[in-house]
Amino acid sequence: MNQNTLAQSFSLQGVGIHTGAVGKITVHPASENFGRVFRTGNTEFAAHADFVVDTSRCTTLGKDGAKISTVEHLLSALAGLNVDNALIEVEGAEIPILDGSALPFAEAILAAGIEAQSVPAKMLIMKDSVELSEGNSRFLAETSETDKSEFTVTTTFDNWAEGASTQKFSLSPEVYLKEIAPARTFAFRQEVEMLIAAGLAKGGSLDNALIVTPPDEFSSPLRLPEEWCRHKLLDLIGDLSLLNVRPMRMSFLAVRPGHRLNVAFAQKILQEKV
Repeated sequence: MNQNTLAQSFSLQGVGIHTGAVGKITVHPASENFGRVFRTGNTEFAAHADFVVDTSRCTTLGKDGAKISTVEHLLSALAGLNVDNALIEVEGAEIPILDGSALPFAEAILAAGIEAQSVPAKMLIMKDSVELSEGNSRFLAETSETDKSEFTVTTTFDNWAEGASTQKFSLSPEVYLKEIAPARTFAFRQEVEMLIAAGLAKGGSLDNALIVTPPDEFSSPLRLPEEWCRHKLLDLIGDLSLLNVRPMRMSFLAVRPGHRLNVAFAQKILQEKV
């Protein structure tokens, strides 16, 4: 299985959900073994766990004072569609939120085209399973007998018993596009009200987020069954893409995941892999 890049560049523009500022990305094809690399101004850094500088409410990468936040949805789409090599030029401090899911990114990638390259894809190789636990959250990575990567994600919430869900998928570009990419970011109504009062979530709206009012009220119809749990999987795929390898023949379990622990899990895998 070889590496892939884009057949041509594409651009997307929109507001950042946290800053409210308009930003633009242009994603270019890249050479073999280039990886996924961000460029902002004159600064470049890899989409790698080593460059994570913040995980509060989103995943932020940076280097030498330059930062790009909310990278997880774009990276999830690139990883979910097996685009290994890309140069991502960013104008602004935050990746646009678009509709709150990874679908607009995935559709733009498919419209640009995916081009196979001649070098084998970099694979994740582990000698033992890797586990991370904190409070009620638990993560496990271990080798699998299949050629695909298996993901199982469980959500539970202290303030929303009805949100308990487990989603399990054998990941492929087709499964990602249909079952995961459309899942929108979500927040509880009380949480949104607190964020707005604190001057945060400046770009958040009903057009780019699913608002949950427990026990069973949603701001718009669900796109997918238990969409909130699938979005947690979407985020996990984006954060684990910071391993900068394809997690083929791997099985991942995540119970109550979130950006901080997702990244900590990726960093632990990097420390313990062969």
